[in-house]
Amino acid sequence: MTMRKITSLTGLLSFLITLLTSVILYVVPEGRVAYWADWHLLGLTKTQWGDIHTTVGTLFLVAMFLHIWLNWKPLMAYMKNRARELVILTVPMVISLVLTLFVLVGTLLGLPPMQQLLDFSAEIKDEATTTYGNPPYGHAETSPLMKFCGFLGLDAAKAVETLHAAGYDSTINEQSLIKDIARSKGVSPQQVYDTIRGGQDVDLYKGMPAVPPAGTGKLKVGDVCNTYGLDVDEVLAKLKAAGMDATPESSFKSLAEKHDSTPKDVYLIIKGK
Repeated sequence: MTMRKITSLTGLLSFLITLLTSVILYVVPEGRVAYWADWHLLGLTKTQWGDIHTTVGTLFLVAMFLHIWLNWKPLMAYMKNRARELVILTVPMVISLVLTLFVLVGTLLGLPPMQQLLDFSAEIKDEATTTYGNPPYGHAETSPLMKFCGFLGLDAAKAVETLHAAGYDSTINEQSLIKDIARSKGVSPQQVYDTIRGGQDVDLYKGMPAVPPAGTGKLKVGDVCNTYGLDVDEVLAKLKAAGMDATPESSFKSLAEKHDSTPKDVYLIIKGK
């Protein structure tokens, strides 16, 4: 009896925690955005929430396997007819199987309401990208200031001066990591980037990476302009000159599909190549 109680209570508690982490991971920003924004919820990062989801979810599965083992006879009774004969495809089993297959296949085929559930999550993540900003390249927050500036065509020495003048820690130098610079003042890496960029007089288009960062296809034109400090009207004019009618809300993927192109081509048009 004690084993049954422990198994049931462990299953309940681990289920509740797994449910919580599932909801959080449903709304959390995309990885690149979460890391770039130094995103936290209840003091925990996206990685920590993901780790909890994995480990506690595993505990929930173990508890469920034990629960099935301890309650094997009652479960078998669910699959018996009135003559007490074992029948796998009982009415409850068939209904359960149909529901499960409907959700599984419906997800792959994009059927409602599964697709709407996925779309809503995507909308939340897109909004987070607009709010927090998108890194100029993958894992930019882990780069030393010198590499960060070199990659974006910025002056590292000038960047250090600008950060010091803006009130950042006086110990910051060209070897300081972007995420450490941000944390030293309690801001996001995007805000550090904005501060550095504000103190530079450079061609922002040249500072765009030669290859579009991962996830660019999902981004909107306005998001990319915010990331690299580009003038939205100027970018829209560039796209129009290339035969692409766009708005700040247009995604690179939608523009590419509409004009028989690729998101990379759209990106290079903006960059000027």
